[in-house]
Amino acid sequence: MKSDAWLQVDALNVVAAAHQPALARNLSFRLQPGQRLGLIGRNGAGKSTLLRQLAGLLPLHGERAAVRLAGQPLSELGPERLAALRTLMPAQPRDRFNLSALALLELSQPEPDGPSAHEALRRVDAWALRDRPVLDLSAGERQRVSLAQALVQGATLLLLDEPVAFQDPGHQSLVGAVLSNLSDRVVVFCAHDVNWVARCATHVLGLGLQQQAQGWFFDTCEAALQAERLHHLYDCRWTQLRDANGLRAWVAL
Repeated sequence: MKSDAWLQVDALNVVAAAHQPALARNLSFRLQPGQRLGLIGRNGAGKSTLLRQLAGLLPLHGERAAVRLAGQPLSELGPERLAALRTLMPAQPRDRFNLSALALLELSQPEPDGPSAHEALRRVDAWALRDRPVLDLSAGERQRVSLAQALVQGATLLLLDEPVAFQDPGHQSLVGAVLSNLSDRVVVFCAHDVNWVARCATHVLGLGLQQQAQGWFFDTCEAALQAERLHHLYDCRWTQLRDANGLRAWVAL
């Protein structure tokens, strides 16, 4: 199928480890800059595994599996070119050196650029942390510094593993606003908060549908977040509440 999408995924099987059964089969979707894909599903459904496959850190499984970034097959990209096209933010960074947050950002850039590192820290409300050693940061503070790291690397594809897992409600809203304003980036993120996904994502990929042979669905955010689909995905009932202003919120029952 011909496409000019920036991120193209075709016939990919999500496989966590060799000789393990596929968590999802024949996964295919397309994304352009300005679009944000939320990966949802239960623990162990393959969300983090898929991010690592898209990052080129795990092999692609499937007879016709292919991933293309800016029209280039992932399998043909060398380390330097791959680093220029995509960045992966892990759910829990493992720091080995007690650098300051600002020094960490400058080391994350292709060429150290103080002003852009400063701006990234300010965007995620982490400027006050610039001189703090990263090993002294709380989980939520370190996660926002990780997001700033991802931003300053300059890659078009941002792969973010649970970017709001440790954030308070105010910072969840801030992170969502930051991602929503990235009109020149393709963003793929995992999240468990369905309401945050509804506010931030343009598209949703649900993983772990055992009732379906392929085990997944991909759709626009509004079409994907429906009670029946969420019920099959999480094996619990859902209802949607609406206030007097028409604002909606999903609640698991």
